[in-house]
Amino acid sequence: MNLSKIRIKNYRLLTDAELDIDDNTTLIVGRNNTAKTSLINCISNVIQGKPFSYDDYPLEKRNDLSSLILQLLEGRLTYNEFCKRLPLISVEFIVDYSLENPEANLGSLSPFIIDIDVDTTIAILRVEYRLKADETSLRKFFVSSSEDGATLPSAEDIKRLLTDKFTSLFELVILAVNPANPDETQVKSQNELSDLFPIYQIPAERVLGEDGAQNNSSLGALISSYFDISENELDSKIAEEVISLRKMIETANQEVQKKSNTLLSKVVNDAIGFGYPNGEELQLAVATQLKIDEQIKNQTKLTYVSKGSQESLPSSHNGLGYKNLIKMEFLLAAFAKEVETGSVACIPLLFIEEPESHMHPQMQHSFADYLETFLGKITSIHIQTCLTTHSAHIANTLDFSKIRYAQKTNKGVIYKNLQEFVEENVDNSAFIKKYLTLSRCDLFFADKAILVEGASERLLIPDMIEKCSVTGLFDSKTYKLPAQYYTLIEVGGAYSYLFIPFMEFLGIPCLIITDIDSVSDNRSVAVSKGDSTSNATIKWWMKTCNGITNDKTKKINLKDVISLQQEKKTIGKCHIEYQTEEDGLCGHSLEEAIRNVNRTYYGLTSPVTETSIAFTGKSKTDFALSLIQDNPNYRIPQYIKDGLVWLNEQSVVE
Repeated sequence: MNLSKIRIKNYRLLTDAELDIDDNTTLIVGRNNTAKTSLINCISNVIQGKPFSYDDYPLEKRNDLSSLILQLLEGRLTYNEFCKRLPLISVEFIVDYSLENPEANLGSLSPFIIDIDVDTTIAILRVEYRLKADETSLRKFFVSSSEDGATLPSAEDIKRLLTDKFTSLFELVILAVNPANPDETQVKSQNELSDLFPIYQIPAERVLGEDGAQNNSSLGALISSYFDISENELDSKIAEEVISLRKMIETANQEVQKKSNTLLSKVVNDAIGFGYPNGEELQLAVATQLKIDEQIKNQTKLTYVSKGSQESLPSSHNGLGYKNLIKMEFLLAAFAKEVETGSVACIPLLFIEEPESHMHPQMQHSFADYLETFLGKITSIHIQTCLTTHSAHIANTLDFSKIRYAQKTNKGVIYKNLQEFVEENVDNSAFIKKYLTLSRCDLFFADKAILVEGASERLLIPDMIEKCSVTGLFDSKTYKLPAQYYTLIEVGGAYSYLFIPFMEFLGIPCLIITDIDSVSDNRSVAVSKGDSTSNATIKWWMKTCNGITNDKTKKINLKDVISLQQEKKTIGKCHIEYQTEEDGLCGHSLEEAIRNVNRTYYGLTSPVTETSIAFTGKSKTDFALSLIQDNPNYRIPQYIKDGLVWLNEQSVVE
């Protein structure tokens, strides 16, 4: 049995979010402030029975809550109507047990199966943060808080009371829901919920240092904790060594205790005079309470030993990335052992926040690639894992079917299952996945994207963005494009159009800067001599604008490309720009467009022709670098300005 879906309502940015859970590993990606950590906190609090606070209630729902309370107090709303319309914090878990044997013991899931249909193989659990006050006590709570104890409170008074007393008004209620009839429910206990979902969280902030005072989360503390584990709970691979160590310590304890008692007793008796005690009375002795095992536990620290000389160095001399990895391995092993000791079938949930902390790219890749295998080695109990990350190396390691993209909208955060994109875009999903894997781009974490032709654009576009900002082209926005989180992807005109459906799926504003690539009889020619374009993305765009995407034989007329109206250069969240006519000429490529508008720098004298602006160099990279180095005040071609201004104007959240 597996947890297949989680629905969350009215918790912070998660006003109505649904997250598909992978059978093994679910990776949640997205730019900053898309409720990735909030999701984990919400689930963890619910399973552990922790109350919510007013700070957890969505900002956009607070006015509704205050208004409903005021309407109730004024008599404009009955208590039943009030309860029906009250936006509650709720979490719903959908468990799939379709693969289980019908005769199998479902263990801790059994209390939540309340239907009698043998063909139903899902269980629904709902946790609601319900109002626990009845109408009388609710009125008394708000009205008695006024200055005279009788006046109805204002909206501001209600908000103040909610801020201070939210937890006293609401309580967690756990329900088993009949999948065939959602109105049929049964109240369950907190223990039943926590028994079903043993949960373990490895937060983003991990204590890695080993120098100085120990704490419960240090690596040394994790190692010394083996002294507190009973023998039957130890991993079989290390049980023999730990038992041997314990016996050695016990023997040493007894020998040291006996010898120290004898020696110290003699010292004490020899030092005492005045005739006491005499030989007929009880003699003085000393009983020491030495515990070598406590010393080992309290003083255990990790060190790193060289193979050759066996010289050791303190933990602080090793990289934080290795310590982070080692610590997570110990934490995972501890959780696995905890799960193994459970006697009832359950669904263990593991949440790891930003595992990439301090890890170099290759280590991040290895961690993501090996995690499922590692968990399979340390426990026979199936654990479902949820990861959050800002690492392109981790995101591009896992398959699309495991990735959930967190998108922030004006209505809250939603989670998009990338497997849905794969199923809807069979033709280009494999290419996109392969490209992301090879390029390691940070598309999943960006606010906006720019797709460019090649090396020249990749080098020049960031500099052009800064120039446009300095000249005031982005002044219409408070937060201008240079301060926005855009990603620059070098993909080429032959493949850019394959990304368009993916950008639409992610909801990311995307600017495509490509070359007009004029041709005649399939030969590359100057724009004035061309009759069509060889650019696959422009062809796709023109066909899409004209509703002829299925006609592969349709030839695109270059005149139509040149005369395409500006509003038709935008489709959904994507916008395309290519060379336009400036100073009487239209370049065939970026390099030609730059030469055309920087004629003096390139020594072009009248009459300037298409032959004059033609790029004949061997290296486009050298062309771009020399332009930035030798002519920092170069002019930017108009088509690039138009595209960057469009991107600057786009809203990230809609």
